[in-house]
Amino acid sequence: MLDFQRYQIAFTAHIRNPTQHKRPARVTDARMAIYREIVFNNIFSSVSACFPICKNILGVRAWRKLVRQFFANHQADSPIFREIPQQFLQFLNDVKDFPAYLQQLAHYEWVELAVGTQQTEVSELSKEMDLLNEKPILAPACRLLEYDYAVHKISKRHIPNTAEKTYLLVFRNGEHQVKFIELNAMTFQLLDLIQKNEMTGKQALSWLAKAINHPDTDAMIRFGTEILADLANQQAIIGSMKIS
Repeated sequence: MLDFQRYQIAFTAHIRNPTQHKRPARVTDARMAIYREIVFNNIFSSVSACFPICKNILGVRAWRKLVRQFFANHQADSPIFREIPQQFLQFLNDVKDFPAYLQQLAHYEWVELAVGTQQTEVSELSKEMDLLNEKPILAPACRLLEYDYAVHKISKRHIPNTAEKTYLLVFRNGEHQVKFIELNAMTFQLLDLIQKNEMTGKQALSWLAKAINHPDTDAMIRFGTEILADLANQQAIIGSMKIS
């Protein structure tokens, strides 16, 4: 290994974890302190901006300690700065003694960034929206999410004591705003069916009616049509497409 390579390794190791790695030779502590502060503060600011509720729940001291552990120990698999929050999310999966509701809350907070920056392509839609006889098309940037806790209700004043199954649709509308819609289990399953399969709205609703042994398929279709229309009004559904 060349001298400059050994220097680079020592330099970055010290910045990441100065308590375990000595600073490189011939560099003053005052100069290294500048680098330590700048690099860590950039990471800290990026992570804190994405997870404000988690930070508030844990408190400033515990949150800073957690980010410091991430900075010192996590081996990131991406060099892209804007992906730091996603790397932090991966890090949380391996943190011991971290409440499950906080891990899910962190994912919920990260999703807003993920959907807001997601690169998308819009398929060619039918000129007239037909949510029953064609395949309803969700907003290109969207996520269907299932959590064990009501993550959208969690705050420092509202810490969950028990699990509460929660379904959410997160999407970016035409004004590039990220929106969240709470769903019931049936609507979640309906949208999941439509998103993953080549099914018209009517086919998906008929399938659901049969799956739950609903006594009146036509009533199920009428009710489901209202749900799909409401989602279209909110721009969660952007149109429909004919299927072969």
